[in-house]
Amino acid sequence: MTVRKLRFTDEQIEAANSVNILDYARNSGYSLKQVSRNSFKIPKYGGLYIDSNGHKWYWFTRDKGGGAIQFVMEMEGKTWVEAVKRLLGLSNNIEVFTPKHKATKEEKGEMILPEKNNTYKHVIAYLIETRRIDKSLVYDLINQKKIYENKYKSCVFIGYDKEGIPRYASFRSTNTKGKAYRGDVKNSDKSFPFCVEGNSDTVNVFESPIDLMSYLSFLRIYDITDFNNHCISLGCISDTALERYLEDNPNIKKIILCLDNDEAGSFGSEKIKEKYEDKYTISRHVPKGKDFNEDLVELVRNIEISQQNNKDIEERNEVQELII
Repeated sequence: MTVRKLRFTDEQIEAANSVNILDYARNSGYSLKQVSRNSFKIPKYGGLYIDSNGHKWYWFTRDKGGGAIQFVMEMEGKTWVEAVKRLLGLSNNIEVFTPKHKATKEEKGEMILPEKNNTYKHVIAYLIETRRIDKSLVYDLINQKKIYENKYKSCVFIGYDKEGIPRYASFRSTNTKGKAYRGDVKNSDKSFPFCVEGNSDTVNVFESPIDLMSYLSFLRIYDITDFNNHCISLGCISDTALERYLEDNPNIKKIILCLDNDEAGSFGSEKIKEKYEDKYTISRHVPKGKDFNEDLVELVRNIEISQQNNKDIEERNEVQELII
């Protein structure tokens, strides 16, 4: 017997993913609470927010989000095909269901850092030459054991607890061609961020370690020496790391959100603002491009072009003086 695989047209997939998540949630038996002009929350689900336009959602405690298809998959435990089928049938027959709670997570084991390479050259070349991070900053973080190179030539970024024990680590391939390979080390605890500690009452919050380092590189380019804010990387847009960092540093009064200049960054910034604005002064520093590394690469490129142009002018002047 031949089994025919179910295939959806692009139009069907688009139709499924364009279903209003708020309407779906209401018709599926969820209670919704509007928490701001731009978002709703499903109570008792650990920070599960839905944008007021009904097009996207984000679950902070699970660091998951997306559109309507992903919502059905996550909340009902359905496969992608099942979720699309369910959403395509909404216009005719909305089935009320009881959300399935996932089984309690197994206790995490010990995080074991990836094996170190016998060199740092690939990480150094990638961060300095490709990402244009300040050289002295890269070496400082290597010396502080916050960055190293694993045996696969990838960058490893480490987050420590107050006792100096590594609790979180993420990795990012150093290849500049093809798809980047990235992720978190098994049993990492995202509540312990990759960070550069400060001594002011302000914390700058970034999505990734590279964006954090890019921001600090800007300060060095512009010779800003009085910056002493705390800087942390969330490793996503969930506030898990921020929550712990604020608990560990009760002197902090201000939060500057430096998340990406895209929908996810804006959504994450809005949710963090809603959660913390009663206790902290919150502002947002938005990069010109998608993120601060994109801005840094552009700035360094322009500086190099300007320096080369000035050099060419000087050489022409020297030649003219010799001719005269």
